[in-house]
Amino acid sequence: MKLLIAILGLAIAAPAFAHGPTPRKTDEVVTVKAAPDAVWAKIADPCGIAKWHPEIKACEAVDDKTANLTLQNGGKLQQQVDELDVANKTLSYRLGGEIALEALPVSSLTGRIKVEADGSNSKVSWMARFYRFDTGNEPPEGQDDETAQNAVDSFIKAGLAGLESGK
Repeated sequence: MKLLIAILGLAIAAPAFAHGPTPRKTDEVVTVKAAPDAVWAKIADPCGIAKWHPEIKACEAVDDKTANLTLQNGGKLQQQVDELDVANKTLSYRLGGEIALEALPVSSLTGRIKVEADGSNSKVSWMARFYRFDTGNEPPEGQDDETAQNAVDSFIKAGLAGLESGK
């Protein structure tokens, strides 16, 4: 009887160890030496990201909520705007469609960019939540949490640096 209880206990507990990836996040904040309205105009422009983000080579607006982005490395991403809150200078978006590994090693990503006044400057915060590219229990190298975290951190920091530089 004790053996049966032990086996049942293992059978019930085993699925708890077989789970997918944990959501990851990136939160970065910079101060941009420009008025909030000027910074917001760059961010709110549907394809403005190609002007200020150094990793974006080109942008094609599909409609007022969707843009196809071509990266410097040739990868492609589709940005879908979920909410454009003009009053609060906040853009919420997600990556849509198929996300190619060479573009960004994530399986899904949602993000938010917010602009706030900081004296005569702007405080820009960029937050992203995402899952690694391979959502299985044992992802191969290059499709794991660390790779996804490093890539998203780098992408967001590069974009914020582009805004800081006044592009």
